[in-house]
Amino acid sequence: MITTIALDLDNTLLTSEKTISPRNEKVLKQLHTNGIRVVLCTGRPIKAIQPLLNQLGLMETTDYSITFNGGLVQQNATGDILARTSLSKADIAPLHAYAQKLGIPLDAIDLTQVFSLVDLGKSEYEAFLKGLMPFSDVTFADLPADDKFGKVVSASAKAVDNRDQLPAEITAKFHAVPSRRNLLEFLPQHTDKASGLKQLLAHFDEDYSNLMAFGDEENDLGMLAAAKVGVAMDNAIPAVKAAASDHTLNNDADGVAVFLEQYFGLV
Repeated sequence: MITTIALDLDNTLLTSEKTISPRNEKVLKQLHTNGIRVVLCTGRPIKAIQPLLNQLGLMETTDYSITFNGGLVQQNATGDILARTSLSKADIAPLHAYAQKLGIPLDAIDLTQVFSLVDLGKSEYEAFLKGLMPFSDVTFADLPADDKFGKVVSASAKAVDNRDQLPAEITAKFHAVPSRRNLLEFLPQHTDKASGLKQLLAHFDEDYSNLMAFGDEENDLGMLAAAKVGVAMDNAIPAVKAAASDHTLNNDADGVAVFLEQYFGLV
């Protein structure tokens, strides 16, 4: 039985204007009222998705989100952490050396802010986040040694293009996955949305057989392949469509709502 619906945000639940459509909102609220868990799964920190959580009414004690692309499982209303995987400054050191050699920028994100490693050059990541988190411009030498980082990102098409040539010392420590065509995310090894959802489901004594997931990009592959019902958007990349068990319309055609209405027999 499906008890949990996991939703990627950009180009999946959200329209091209970065909004939740009225039809998607109505269906998700109806299912949530009926006792189905609705879990937003994103690379963003929970602070950045609070307006979406409020809009959908996902603020009960049993409501959680998967943030940092699986690195954090958090209770929506309080931000309390159910599960966490993180990186230290020492973990990031070989990645910094690689970025220096390749000539790509890096930004390291902890629970409250983003550190732009400006000795590598200021990236476009701050402009991309549009004020959703505070930024500090620091060199790698000044990056706090006692902090824990959820992920490191490179807002660079060059980083994405060179992902298949990452050296062994990087692939041994990081799960590197594009979340957009010009954004490569470096997560702790073996961390993705599927791993975060596994921890959340276990908290409720459930497993992937209780999961339905929607996505469109490579960072959604794990959860779509693991889920009992994995749904690819019509605008998804070919690899996601191939991994999915089901398909729906694109994100601007209420693809999430259309599939859920049919699956759960909603009117």
